[in-house]
Amino acid sequence: MKLLSVSSPNAITEAVKILTSGGVVVYPTDTLYGLGADALNSEAVEKVSKIKRRPGPWSIAVTDLDMLKEYCKIPIHHEEFINSQLPGAVTLILPGASHQIENFVAPGNTVGVRIPDHSVPVELAKALKKPITSTSVNRTGEPPLNDPKMIDKQFSTEIDLIIDAGTLPSSSGSTIYDLTTESVKAVR
Repeated sequence: MKLLSVSSPNAITEAVKILTSGGVVVYPTDTLYGLGADALNSEAVEKVSKIKRRPGPWSIAVTDLDMLKEYCKIPIHHEEFINSQLPGAVTLILPGASHQIENFVAPGNTVGVRIPDHSVPVELAKALKKPITSTSVNRTGEPPLNDPKMIDKQFSTEIDLIIDAGTLPSSSGSTIYDLTTESVKAVR
């Protein structure tokens, strides 16, 4: 397991090499540290499921609205809401739009998607040219870890790289909105 500072000039390059080879990286976001894997690689997504100790589906992080539209359908009646929220500390549950989404599609053909207001996950997805998984660093049912030293201590044998941005402020994660119906529903 490697640990690279977020300010390291080769942090993104190293992380993308790991993601491309099916590995798992921990990266900072605008809310929590996330577990990142190539969301289109079934074996990599399975590694995230083993770390979390439950099967997905997992949310994905994408670079921008163009990439979002590759994997999700944007309901016309929610377009203004989506534009007002992204990028930001939100996860939007949207109808799926691609056959490539089998690794992260939820019941009802829905996808949880983020465009974090943080450069690292956006740069990772941009360099990979694919979405990455976006789920907090913790075992299911346990609180998320926001200290790279604690993440290293608990997960060092299961992850390949931590992009270290220091201890992040406490957070309950992104706000989740379900946009699969006519009205916007706050889930969390």
